[in-house]
Amino acid sequence: MSLRHAILGFLSHRPLSGYDLKKAFDGSVAHFWAADQAQIYRTLAGLSEERLVEVERVAQEVRPDRKLHHLTASGRAELVAWLQAPTVAPARREPLLVKLFFVSEVAPEHLGVLLRTELAAAERELATLNAVATGTAPAFAAAPPTQALGPALTLWAGLAATRAWRDWLVAALGTLEGDAPMAAVLAALAAGA
Repeated sequence: MSLRHAILGFLSHRPLSGYDLKKAFDGSVAHFWAADQAQIYRTLAGLSEERLVEVERVAQEVRPDRKLHHLTASGRAELVAWLQAPTVAPARREPLLVKLFFVSEVAPEHLGVLLRTELAAAERELATLNAVATGTAPAFAAAPPTQALGPALTLWAGLAATRAWRDWLVAALGTLEGDAPMAAVLAALAAGA
């Protein structure tokens, strides 16, 4: 996925400023695709140069002019082509798993610290996603089905993935508490867990 396509997707709903786009990212897709303000503005400039978006200046009395970005017909065509193209599975990168692979280089108690730290982060993410789910479920139900289905599916995926990660962390920590952690891990592998 590219940031440009996410921006085109947001602009397909309504014209937005760069600031509004950052808020849209943070309030919807940040749990699986984050973007900082500088990236958004650079990408908007490129989309404007390619004539995939048009910029409308809206005068404001107190602040500088507001720049609203509108999707052009070419921008909509680019978005639709990207949406219809097959998705290539991304290369997976999980820093914790790389650390775990080489954890024998540090004291054994450090493994528990790594896992508990990651578990706390997973619990925080799960709490955030659950808050989004409970706060937006009525909005999903009220929105037109063509606009609500995609966001609802992405939220569901985020919840499922985060729950699975949390459950694995809990199980991994449980193996450390027994007398034979390696035997417990091998038993879990043999059981297909």
